[in-house]
Amino acid sequence: MLYVDDEVLLKMAFVETLKQQGFDARGALSGQEAIDMVHEEVPDIIILDIMMKPMDGWETLKHIRKYEPASDVPIIMQTGKSLTIKDVLKYGDQIDDYLIKPVRLTDLIITIDSVETRNAEIIRKKELALEKGGDPTDVDEFGELLKRVLVEKRLIEVLGRIYPIQLDGTITSDFEMPELHEFVNKYETHKSRCKELKNKLFPGS
Repeated sequence: MLYVDDEVLLKMAFVETLKQQGFDARGALSGQEAIDMVHEEVPDIIILDIMMKPMDGWETLKHIRKYEPASDVPIIMQTGKSLTIKDVLKYGDQIDDYLIKPVRLTDLIITIDSVETRNAEIIRKKELALEKGGDPTDVDEFGELLKRVLVEKRLIEVLGRIYPIQLDGTITSDFEMPELHEFVNKYETHKSRCKELKNKLFPGS
């Protein structure tokens, strides 16, 4: 696990506490240090702060995703800044969860466990679909879409603290907000296609 935060004491405290909880945790104090460490050894999960200088967390995320061995590593973003719909549209398909500071250790561990459990369940479903004779291309698309739908559902929960959006994706205001409608439409499209593939791969389920 790699914990990235440019606040020295916070990084030290979380890394040491995570080690005490049994995690193989390392820490980085900048985006560039995180990128270098990922190139040296790809972690099984990354906790990445957004508000860092000179390279912020979103830019760091982009560089990590460009490195092929780390293109699928789970990344949990955290920040004291509110999540914006523009960030979601630009980076939502590259992250696995989003936490708002201050983050308690218990909440971080719950989120890590949730991401790992979710990803393991997706792998299990893909393996089951292949065992049933599912087309590998359909199986891969199903796995990717299932993850996207679950992450987008989580992002809707976070966005609901700021924007007029319910957990089911319903927008509860007539206020013109094209980006929010764009995200909800993408979420609904992903859900629809995911359901279509599920019915194809697991008929009668």
